[in-house]
Amino acid sequence: MKHSWVVIAWISPELEHTLLRSDVCSVDENPGFLKPIGITSERSYRPWVVQPNLEVWQEVCRKINHDTAGRAQGRSSLLTLSNNKTSSRFKYSFTVRFYRPGILCIEVQMFDELGLDPSDFFRNRNLQNHTAASMVVQTLLGILASGQTKNYSIVSSYSARPAMLYAAPTSQAGFDEWKQQNKALLVGLLLNIQHYESSSDEFIKNIFSINKEINVKYAKSALSIVSKQGVLTAYPSEGSDLMHDIKREHARRFRFLEYALVLQKFVEQFQQIRVVDKVKADFLLFLAVPFLRGDANLPRTVTGSNTWKILSDEFSLSRSLSALESVHIEESKAQEKFYTKLDPEVYGSLTYMDEVSSATKPHRNWVLKDLADKKLLGLVVAIVAALLGGLKLVIGSWH
Repeated sequence: MKHSWVVIAWISPELEHTLLRSDVCSVDENPGFLKPIGITSERSYRPWVVQPNLEVWQEVCRKINHDTAGRAQGRSSLLTLSNNKTSSRFKYSFTVRFYRPGILCIEVQMFDELGLDPSDFFRNRNLQNHTAASMVVQTLLGILASGQTKNYSIVSSYSARPAMLYAAPTSQAGFDEWKQQNKALLVGLLLNIQHYESSSDEFIKNIFSINKEINVKYAKSALSIVSKQGVLTAYPSEGSDLMHDIKREHARRFRFLEYALVLQKFVEQFQQIRVVDKVKADFLLFLAVPFLRGDANLPRTVTGSNTWKILSDEFSLSRSLSALESVHIEESKAQEKFYTKLDPEVYGSLTYMDEVSSATKPHRNWVLKDLADKKLLGLVVAIVAALLGGLKLVIGSWH
């Protein structure tokens, strides 16, 4: 079994400024991130790529060597982590992405295969059980959040979801039978149900039914099931000539999961984002809305559309959008005519806020003018009412 994890952490609305001015990393645009999953729309909530510098990786290794019963070796995002107690030694990569204005994402990939027994599968699916790798994540988050490699605090508040790639002990000819015999195990592993034998047949059947459409393409050569708890792909270890394609589809579904997790986090923190910067919040909502609506036609592949529909439903993204105050949604929508006049390359650029602030200035001026007009109108009404009241008193005194 090969494992990867996607880690999502909300830091703060000010993180964008911290990273762009940071001495511990470089930040670059990432226009191609969504293309592998068939999303080519320019209007999309795209991440930036974050590259920690050498000093960061040296501090990460120092932290592992000092604070855990292990050892870390490496001077880049590729690290060899060992456990002195178990004499184990594994290679990992750590890829950092940033979603504006305050979400850090770390993709952790383990290059070694682990476990042959189901009990190993359940233990290894949880990142927390990989002590050194978990500490790398917490240290990276702490350094990037603070912008320094000294006097930082590790960040332990994050969510991690696994992607599991399993070479089943069977041939391609026997794969379908193996799949039927191990349905409960596969669902249990996906959803982290260790006592999977107790799951009802109806429950297992429902999970497979939900994922039926994403398995049409390679039905005889692989099985893939997704949920908000993770991604699991199984394939025959013998006789499959579709390994490259199967692994590519697995990676795509894992990326969809990351995107759904990030959108959920963005909506959760939207009120806080808007308190700090309304202009930025409204623009980012404009980028995210098509995906929050659960529009399954956005990915330009059938499998991608079906995968996104499953995850959109699992995370209730459309309901999350509805939960936002309507005034915020309407405020963002009212500015679309200004956003769409921007060069689409601006949407994901590092300097996007300069362009957005300039483009939407007429809207803000209109809002201020509208408020001023309403206040003036209210003042006029008050003065007229006062005059009329005074006039009535004068007329009354004559009588």
